[in-house]
Amino acid sequence: MSSIVLLLREVIDESGTGLRGLAEKLRAEHREGPLPRGYQTLSKRLRGIGLQNEPHLIHAIISTCTEGDRRQHVTARVTELLADARSAAATAGGTPRKQPTATDRQLVDALAEINTLHKKMERLRSRAERAEKKLTKARELLAAGSRETPVNTPLPKRTVGKSGTSFTSAPQPPAAVVPVPRETPAAQAVPAPLRRKDSASAEEVITFLNAVPGLQRRTASSLRAAFDSVLDGERTGRYDLAKLNKAEKTYLGSRVEHFLWQAWGLNKRNADSRLRHVPLRFTWTSTWMLGPEHVGRVCLLVRASDSESRCSLGVLAVAPEHLNRLNSNRDGKTTLSVAGRSAIHWLFEDDTLPENALLHLDQPTLAQVFSPTDDAAADHAQGRTNNLFRAVQGRLLDRSAIRTVAMDPDSPRRVREARRNLLAEGILLLGHQGNQPRIATALGLPQPNKGEWVSVRVARRHPGDGDAPFVEIDGEEWRIAAPDDPVESAPYVY
Repeated sequence: MSSIVLLLREVIDESGTGLRGLAEKLRAEHREGPLPRGYQTLSKRLRGIGLQNEPHLIHAIISTCTEGDRRQHVTARVTELLADARSAAATAGGTPRKQPTATDRQLVDALAEINTLHKKMERLRSRAERAEKKLTKARELLAAGSRETPVNTPLPKRTVGKSGTSFTSAPQPPAAVVPVPRETPAAQAVPAPLRRKDSASAEEVITFLNAVPGLQRRTASSLRAAFDSVLDGERTGRYDLAKLNKAEKTYLGSRVEHFLWQAWGLNKRNADSRLRHVPLRFTWTSTWMLGPEHVGRVCLLVRASDSESRCSLGVLAVAPEHLNRLNSNRDGKTTLSVAGRSAIHWLFEDDTLPENALLHLDQPTLAQVFSPTDDAAADHAQGRTNNLFRAVQGRLLDRSAIRTVAMDPDSPRRVREARRNLLAEGILLLGHQGNQPRIATALGLPQPNKGEWVSVRVARRHPGDGDAPFVEIDGEEWRIAAPDDPVESAPYVY
């Protein structure tokens, strides 16, 4: 480490910072992290005391006191000294010390990080220069289109340096005014067009969406997927959108838009760009919030209620009279007026949204699902899954509900284990494979699709059971068990 100490002191002397100045810079530029907080500690490290345990300090000194080629040279030299030290330790024999070897590895990683950050900085600087050229060109075009704008007016020159961005004013030549044609009274009386040029018309949007195969089904399933992705039940155990915080509720609108664009095929490059840029407004309440920027545009209006399992999709060409003039928020956004709600063209209204099964369970049932269990289950996640199929019978449960209860992404495995665990209690667990849909239909249960399951307790059918629905499994007839029926071990179904 003595060679590295001498090299670091040389770097500090070349920078002209001094030891106290370096300590102040390190405190200012590295407010967080394992760096020395005072002059005395820094002085000890630069005498070699404890420097082998301070890879972050070596990284900070090199980045603070050097730049450009000098930084790369110092980094390479320190790396070379570390490699020599390891080689000397290997040839000397004996048992190598563990701490220096680990520290050397940390130092090499830190110095490699310096090179990576330096390359990133160069790429960002190049990107900033390209963006500045585009900005300058846009300013020139904007100045040329103004009514009274000097032609060829030099714009302030922007320079990007280590200390930040600065602007240098250029001498201003005499302004040449661009002549503007005088408008006739007839031209002044023509109102601005309702639809912006970069926005599709209401007819185009309606025609496109009506051509989407299974529009309502795709929209509803995408809304369900967007809700579940933000709730993130497998990590948080949440199933109620009302439990989201303010930031997550804002993020929910973005997720809804992303999922719906994909479902409707508007994310593909061959889709009409005007359709891709149609504003989409989502609400889970009774109305939408629209702002002045939406006036003159065609908007897609999406409404979904998880508690009612209903969703709607409409199209509206927003006009000024469609917005309430009172009760606007700080962003100028307000609700739809009566005229606005009446002008909505509904593609479908209050149609079915896939049910959030957990949200519709009563509190006693939820308490039973999430209560501790004495099952011989592998863990608490499997025990909660078993509880779910015990407590909620005769209703479809999807993967999202099972992931939320188990807080485990592998819902099919949990279902397979639950199917075996509940057989002794007479509970059948039916999915979409093999004979299971036939058994569900014969017993009068909802038929599961892929990713859905339904559970039911069964009992053997006896002659006096009357006309109750039954099904034959492995040569025996089974029916849905009544509450007072004794528990019988159920057959395994495939």
